[in-house]
Amino acid sequence: MCASFDSLKCQGVSPGDPEYETLRTRYFHARVPNTRPAKIFRPRTTLEVVDILQDARLSNSKVGIRSGGHLFPCCSLLPDGVLIDTCNLNQGIHYSPHTGIVTFPPCARSKDLAEALTSVGRFFPFGHSPTVAAGGFLLAGGQGWFMRGWGCTSDKWIEQMEIVTANGAIVKASKTQNVDLFWAARGSGQGFFGVVTKIWGRTIPTRRLWERVLVFDCTESFSGILHALFELTDRTPKYGVEVAFATFRPDRDDASLDDEVNDKRVFMAASTLAFADTYAEARTMLSPWESLPNILVQHQIESIPITERSWNDLFEAQDKLNPSGNGERWQCDSILNRPDVQREQLIEAIKPALWDLPTRRSIGCIYVGNYSPDETEQAISIPQHYYIASMTCWTSPSWDDRMSRWMREVYTRASEVSCGQYIADFDANQRITPVLTENALRRFLAIRLKWDPSETFIGHRGFSGSTTFSPSL
Repeated sequence: MCASFDSLKCQGVSPGDPEYETLRTRYFHARVPNTRPAKIFRPRTTLEVVDILQDARLSNSKVGIRSGGHLFPCCSLLPDGVLIDTCNLNQGIHYSPHTGIVTFPPCARSKDLAEALTSVGRFFPFGHSPTVAAGGFLLAGGQGWFMRGWGCTSDKWIEQMEIVTANGAIVKASKTQNVDLFWAARGSGQGFFGVVTKIWGRTIPTRRLWERVLVFDCTESFSGILHALFELTDRTPKYGVEVAFATFRPDRDDASLDDEVNDKRVFMAASTLAFADTYAEARTMLSPWESLPNILVQHQIESIPITERSWNDLFEAQDKLNPSGNGERWQCDSILNRPDVQREQLIEAIKPALWDLPTRRSIGCIYVGNYSPDETEQAISIPQHYYIASMTCWTSPSWDDRMSRWMREVYTRASEVSCGQYIADFDANQRITPVLTENALRRFLAIRLKWDPSETFIGHRGFSGSTTFSPSL
């Protein structure tokens, strides 16, 4: 049951209001479920969030939170519940030259942070997609730029968070204040039990960006090509170098075609990006990619030499990979590989997910993380050596079941070599898989019970496995 909320300064939008459907469906893609919250709020201040949560608690209303709307399953929509959309919350990005700290709201997008920080010569590892908002990004742990060297963004880059708890209290959380809340906020994703209203992040001096791109036809030699790319990655410096691979159909950008696969070939692009002051430095960092093994030479179809990029260049490339705004329907599933699995076994298990792409615009992705989080420091806890994902794209709702079946089949196979999933991709309606280690999950549920005993926030239910868990701290 949802309260009327009529006395609140921040007025909500209800079903039947002219804005309601536009606000309800403000997500990255068009495959939005028909779940209808009773109220949608767009608070501008932390105090307005306090009022909303206090009224929600009094009426026993469940609350969902949306930042950028990039979670594919749209799990912030709760039937007859409350949706807090942070798109207007505490707007503004502020950098202190005295401390090197940047302060920003949960609605700050990657491109907003890039523009603000580049203008003052600083860097913070924001998300790869230009419109991903910081709130959801950091709650998931944050697979930010150059994480091979310094881990997820939540690990060592977040100094402090301002959080409104389930009972409407405003608290600061850090490694010295409300330590348990700070631990839980970094990696519990959709399961977090509060509203992050402000974030303080550490920055470093910025550097220039240098990218090399290689493209291969992997239609007939997928396994051999991927094995060779993995070996080159092993020889590539971790700090300051991004490595990512993407599989795609050659005609994915031909807008005159429908969603069916027309060109049966599969290409694989390998992007390496250096964070370096000079071309010479970047060339040294990317030098393992100058001499390619024979299998890569034989199947190479394009080579773009080391080229300086801007953040806008990189964001435009990301938008091209994941177009939106024209009725695109997207689904994503992913695994994090078990570190003990041999490469040959890994490659064979993930091949269907990356090679047998079911629509013209679907893509496969391998992002090299080389990251083993410390579960004593933050909730994010599953090793992220390789993030392996499929993102299927189509336009007709009649294809929804077909795409879900394909995704379920290929990730049932891929799960054989998986230790879990990056929590930002978790969809309880698609596949149940670990998103935290067992120890981290138990600790998280105990902290959640302490801070939200009335269960105002229910996002944890999908991955917790039980709503009657009785943990102790």
